[in-house]
Amino acid sequence: VVYFAWEGPAGKHHFEGIWQNPSGKVSLISVYDYQTEARRFGGYFKLLLADAPPGGWLLEARIDGEPAGAHAFQVVSAERPENVVSARRLLSRAEIYNKAAAAAVVIENIDQRGARRLVGSGILISPGHVLTAFEVIDGATRVRISGTQGTLTEVNDVLAWNRRQDWAILSVPSDNAAAVLPRAADPLSIGDRCYLLDMPAEGNRVLLETSLIGKQNLGRANERLNIGDTFDRRAVGSPVLNDYGEIIGLAAGGLLPGAPFIGDAVLSYRNGTLANPTRGALAVPIELVVEAGATPTTIANLAASGQFTPVLAGNQIILNGTLARDLNRKANPPQTIDEKSEFSTSDSKAVVFLTWMPREKRSGIPTLRVYDLDNRLITEDVGKKKFNFGANTISYSFWDLELAKLSPGIYRLDVLLDAETVWRTFFRMIE
Repeated sequence: VVYFAWEGPAGKHHFEGIWQNPSGKVSLISVYDYQTEARRFGGYFKLLLADAPPGGWLLEARIDGEPAGAHAFQVVSAERPENVVSARRLLSRAEIYNKAAAAAVVIENIDQRGARRLVGSGILISPGHVLTAFEVIDGATRVRISGTQGTLTEVNDVLAWNRRQDWAILSVPSDNAAAVLPRAADPLSIGDRCYLLDMPAEGNRVLLETSLIGKQNLGRANERLNIGDTFDRRAVGSPVLNDYGEIIGLAAGGLLPGAPFIGDAVLSYRNGTLANPTRGALAVPIELVVEAGATPTTIANLAASGQFTPVLAGNQIILNGTLARDLNRKANPPQTIDEKSEFSTSDSKAVVFLTWMPREKRSGIPTLRVYDLDNRLITEDVGKKKFNFGANTISYSFWDLELAKLSPGIYRLDVLLDAETVWRTFFRMIE
């Protein structure tokens, strides 16, 4: 059986398969008519091997009299080997959707108060093993998973993970081997079609047809794939699939660990391109996901070992904040000079300027911390005295951030009030 897949106008078509034997002569012509309902369609031709002499054969396909592809193959005279594995076949959109939906799970990130921080996705890659994006579980106190039946299960064990590459494998109580999605045997090329299981609303899965439009090398974070279409944030952790329903990648949210979803009012970006691609969306190549040799851990251990990014406070304390080259301290209120998120190693300093307006009276010691993308503390500036903030009263604070010792790269900046992280931004250092 030789199978072809085409794209063309929908409607009735006349198919011909012209078989050339090892001598180069036409030995058989297979013909049939077929009514297609979509632009993407396929067809196959059969050759009885009992009547086919050994040697090199060629099948030329034609549609409506026009050449539409060819396939060369060898017929050999030998005994049939044992345990023959059937060749994979292209799947229809409906088949891809059904396979992906059967293997998909919803993942809930629960904070220390028991509230749901965010919702992401995951996919069953082997019985009891769910693959998701690391950012989906980042900062969680607990993690809950809901499968296709809607039953919530709390999970604690992390079988393998890589924070910078943005993937994690969770252990779940499942033996549903039929729902497992296989890895792709080969990577896609730029321009190839692919699919993503989007989740525009909870309980609603849709198949997004897109294509691979580029790749990015992120250094220690390795490679990311660029796909042509965006997706809902709930789909972060969903699989990106090829035409065979095999996983080629994992839907990712952004480029910055610690900024999975820019929904918090206290998470500020002057330049959104630090976190997101300029076109389309990102995916983690499945080749990066390596479980062999990993040391299993738990959600609690990831938090205790500093792998998780500190959770931002949910209550509104900061009205706004910014990074700038300098600050006019004589103005009332103080005015920032040249707000930006990218600084040069030749810049001596940056100014962090915050406007506070808590809804209730607050007091505490403000602290400024700078981390690299591996969550390592680079510098810390602890306030020398306690601040008292009146309810719904505006007040200001600022820090001079020394830049001379910072190497080129992207950094995370957190502001704390006592032990509570109340504001966050990111900035880039260049040569």
